[in-house]
Amino acid sequence: MVESEIRSVFGNFKTTGTFLSGKPTGSGHIHKTLLIRTKEKDAPDYILQKINQNVFPPVREMMDNIIRVTRHIREKRAGDSQVSVLEVIETHSGDSFFTDQSGNHWRMYNKLEPGISYDIVPGNKVANEAGKAFGQFIGDLRDMPADEIYPVIPEFHSIEMRFEKFREAIDANAAGRAGEVKKEIETAHFAFDAMLVIPRFEREGKLPVRVTHNDTKLNNILFDEKDRAVCVIDLDTVMPGLSLYDFGDTIRTAANTAEEDEADLDRIRFSIPVFKAYSEGFIEKTISFLTRAELELLPLSARYMTFIMGLRFLTDYIMGDVYYSTGYSDQNLRRCRAQFRLMQLMEEQHDECMDIVMQAAKIHGK
Repeated sequence: MVESEIRSVFGNFKTTGTFLSGKPTGSGHIHKTLLIRTKEKDAPDYILQKINQNVFPPVREMMDNIIRVTRHIREKRAGDSQVSVLEVIETHSGDSFFTDQSGNHWRMYNKLEPGISYDIVPGNKVANEAGKAFGQFIGDLRDMPADEIYPVIPEFHSIEMRFEKFREAIDANAAGRAGEVKKEIETAHFAFDAMLVIPRFEREGKLPVRVTHNDTKLNNILFDEKDRAVCVIDLDTVMPGLSLYDFGDTIRTAANTAEEDEADLDRIRFSIPVFKAYSEGFIEKTISFLTRAELELLPLSARYMTFIMGLRFLTDYIMGDVYYSTGYSDQNLRRCRAQFRLMQLMEEQHDECMDIVMQAAKIHGK
């Protein structure tokens, strides 16, 4: 977009200050994100996003979720100077997003300062703070009925749905690749049964459905200059889910010492220090309400979320790379192999992880 177009979109929102510039920012791959600078020194800057309607078609419902959740947290955390909450900037017509003449949907947030984010864990303090932040997020929303939040991506973390899509991809073999990945297909079939304990416990009522974030990458937390977590961001996938999803997905991304598409599987490590630091922070903020089943399944949840991502990468590779962006022909296959290797390491260290979880629970009173 040229700057005049960005300025025009910006003008549809209730903002303070005069438009100075709009430049791409962030490392996200879903929405087009722009940092809007204002001319006046005392005026705030803003984050303007063009919403990806292909990934999030129920835009109205998604924005309603975000407003409902941020309002709830803001009321819950009123007076806490160390916590910031995203603020959706209304349009001049009082709406939560603006639709341009081409049918594109735009939204705007306040830019939080200093707004430091990390793609890779720089140290155990950040891991611990991340655990506290995502744990507190679930805690702040624990009294919000899950059925009040719209499921913007139904079955997002359903292992059974993902496995069914995987089997359909093998049967169709649209890209003619299924024969190349027999070992990975075998690994997926072997691992699947162990993961079914989580949906089974949910159906049995042992795992309560909560309002959860569902995309708990480390870079979805903003930190201050002292590496204190101050705000959870990227709330598009907030919807009914399990606490296990939020715990497990952070571990999947933060405790992996290698790149997502690392080709040398011997370079992949599962960081126990990161697991320990994150677990202690998460459990500190959730121990008062987690059920015994939730607590005991935290280590498995990391394998569960890792398996889902490996399965999704493998499915996409078999289909011909139709969902995830790739930079080279076998990137999705590399991603799959790296996730499956990480899953194996997690399984090998399961007992140690369980000891860490139970010790943290004991320290914090359960």
